[in-house]
Amino acid sequence: MINYKDQTSNECQKVKSPTASAIQLTFSILYFSLLYFSSCCGYSTRSLLPGYMKTVHVKLFENNTFKAGLDEIATNSVVDAFLSGSGLRIVGEKDAALIIEGRVSGYAKEPYTYTSAATVIEYRITVTLAARCLDQVQNDVFWEGSVSDWVTYETDEDQAIIDASKKTAEKLVNTILTNW
Repeated sequence: MINYKDQTSNECQKVKSPTASAIQLTFSILYFSLLYFSSCCGYSTRSLLPGYMKTVHVKLFENNTFKAGLDEIATNSVVDAFLSGSGLRIVGEKDAALIIEGRVSGYAKEPYTYTSAATVIEYRITVTLAARCLDQVQNDVFWEGSVSDWVTYETDEDQAIIDASKKTAEKLVNTILTNW
């Protein structure tokens, strides 16, 4: 008759236990790997603007599209985006450390969802903003570029334009604040 208890205990005795130095080495490698990867893979939405930038002025955006009224909608959206989370105060041009100049450089309305009979159910509105941020203290261009975003809608195109402009403006302000 085989005694399983004895066999189990014999097998356990055959396995060598790792030495203390091997365990220390393993933990050291894991620790430094974790430290290395956590230090270089961070993401933050806090402002990376220089400390002296506490005020901003947003000039009226130009409209380079065929859609009337986008200049005012975009300007108001950018101002609202700065007010809602940037920590910067909106001031007049002469008192601003940062001046935003921009234009609505793109507007597109395209079918997004169809029925089986090829009838359009939803449209997609895309708004593109190009902007330049001037640092009045250093007298140079702080950031320049363009961003775009989109929304879908079924019936209210005017609200979709406002929503797409708002999303694009928020993306623009976040890009400026983090200066990516």
